[in-house]
Amino acid sequence: MRRHTWRPLAWISPSVLLIVAVITLPAVRMAWTSLQSTDETGVGHGFAGLANYRRLFAEPALANVLSNTVVWVLLVVGGSIVIALGLAQLLNQRFFGRRLVRWALIVPWAASLVMTSTVWRYMLEGGNGIVNRFLMDLGVISAPVGWYQDPRYAFWSVVAVGIVVTVPFTTYVLLSGLQAIEPQVYEAGKMDGAGPWKAYRHITLPLLRPALVIATILVTIYVFNSFPVIWVITGSNPGNFSDTTVTWAYKIAFRQQLDTGEGAALSVFNVLLLIVVVLLYLRAVNADRDQQTRLGRTWAAVSEWFADRWGRGPQVRPVSPAPARTRRKIWPSLRPVVLPLAGLVVAVFFLAPYAVMFLASFKDGADLYAVPATYLPQHWVWSNWTNVWHVLPLTSLLRNSLIIAVASTVLVLVVAVPAAYYTARNRFTGRAAFLNLVLITQVLAPVALVVGLYQEVVYVHGVNQYWAIIVVNAAFNLAFVTWIMNGQFAGVDLAIEEAAMLEGLGPMRRMLRIMLPVVRPGLVTALVFTFIQVWNEFVISLTVFNDPTHGRVTLPVGIQQLVGLNQTNYQYLFVASLIATVPVVALFVAIERHLVGGLTAGSVK
Repeated sequence: MRRHTWRPLAWISPSVLLIVAVITLPAVRMAWTSLQSTDETGVGHGFAGLANYRRLFAEPALANVLSNTVVWVLLVVGGSIVIALGLAQLLNQRFFGRRLVRWALIVPWAASLVMTSTVWRYMLEGGNGIVNRFLMDLGVISAPVGWYQDPRYAFWSVVAVGIVVTVPFTTYVLLSGLQAIEPQVYEAGKMDGAGPWKAYRHITLPLLRPALVIATILVTIYVFNSFPVIWVITGSNPGNFSDTTVTWAYKIAFRQQLDTGEGAALSVFNVLLLIVVVLLYLRAVNADRDQQTRLGRTWAAVSEWFADRWGRGPQVRPVSPAPARTRRKIWPSLRPVVLPLAGLVVAVFFLAPYAVMFLASFKDGADLYAVPATYLPQHWVWSNWTNVWHVLPLTSLLRNSLIIAVASTVLVLVVAVPAAYYTARNRFTGRAAFLNLVLITQVLAPVALVVGLYQEVVYVHGVNQYWAIIVVNAAFNLAFVTWIMNGQFAGVDLAIEEAAMLEGLGPMRRMLRIMLPVVRPGLVTALVFTFIQVWNEFVISLTVFNDPTHGRVTLPVGIQQLVGLNQTNYQYLFVASLIATVPVVALFVAIERHLVGGLTAGSVK
């Protein structure tokens, strides 16, 4: 039923207020700051017009940073999509150990990027790095390489790590698309004589296109806004040879120049650039609409050329049926061996960094910095797991992260679930505008608005205060919970709610007593995913909740701040990382079957 009364406001206004207060106002404030003259403390001293933008575009490092950003996005997005297509196809097959392989992909997705980046930084060390030791044992290199220290290799090293940590999420989105394809379609293709490769090109890829578009858009946004990988691995290096516009904006505002005006100008540029990139991609791939742009027609022409080139059209020479019959006879006998072996290789590759982390947690200083690196501890130092509680303020770090994650999750559910329920079951004026507003917040990551967020938190005296970081984290996780719960509520049969209405239950009691039990799997997924996102959050905590003197530091920030010293005690950092990672991965595994469906559903509505 369509409603025009004030009642919808009671259901959606908390979400709107949270979005406006934590996302819209900081965005406006950031844009205004980019037009202000500011000092090193961030205080404005009057209108400066476009001076900050002129100073930004006159920076000698700008050309290199822009080039890095373009290459970073293209290579990480393109590489992860290509690899994920193959992995999704593998994981869509039935073979022994498939569940374990899927769980292996969960680990780098669920684990904090700060902790994953920390172990990669350790592995990429110069003389004592395990990567150098492995490549030298294989004979690939003859001498150690400073993978993240040397300007010649640093940027390419973080690109490689970026692809590795992006592939799991991309794979799961594409896997969900593959699982949505009906088996009967392939059966019809077989009856028409389509072999595996032909079926993949003419059946799988066209039907996978929606999931592929979603994956590319989400990954582009995610990669463009990526901060921890570059910051942890190369953030302490001098210069800007591995910076993207996101990390450079943070350095300008909070590290090097301490110029919030110029940092805000670059942040505004980042947001505009990201919006343009996403719009261009959508227009390019939307070849089915009535009026195509030149870019869309170009995309369609290139796609058609590749289709003809790879076998569609009269010029393709017919393939003898004999090799096809031979393959059909050989493959069934090889399949039980080849697929599990391929799955084992995938699982070992993605779990290898965490195996290194686990083994390094039992090493002493001599083992950690042995040249060449040692694969196994020479002396197993079990006391590292007890000493870590005295060497690091681990209790305080865990307590802070737990308080913030629990409180933020509760706040998100309290605000988002009622809004999701009401918008799913009712039509009212402003409904579409509200849902579009929620969708827009998925594009605006915290790192894109960090300058405006910091200024707003300072203005309300919320720096290093629990309530401030809890509210900010809740706002940036509101979109996912709203979308997944909206889809869950919309899928419930109307007859169930109509029966409750006949019994005299009002909307709130219907939601609490009838609807929530029905959508419990989706609710649990939203709860666990939000908790993990906040638990692993880094940029907000680094900026507005970072006071070691009074114990106001979260676990990811506490770990990152101990990296890059003269001699990092990696063994203790890895113990702390494992303590923080294992429960989170276990939670992620528990919701694995439900998570991707919610991600893809929320992205297309």
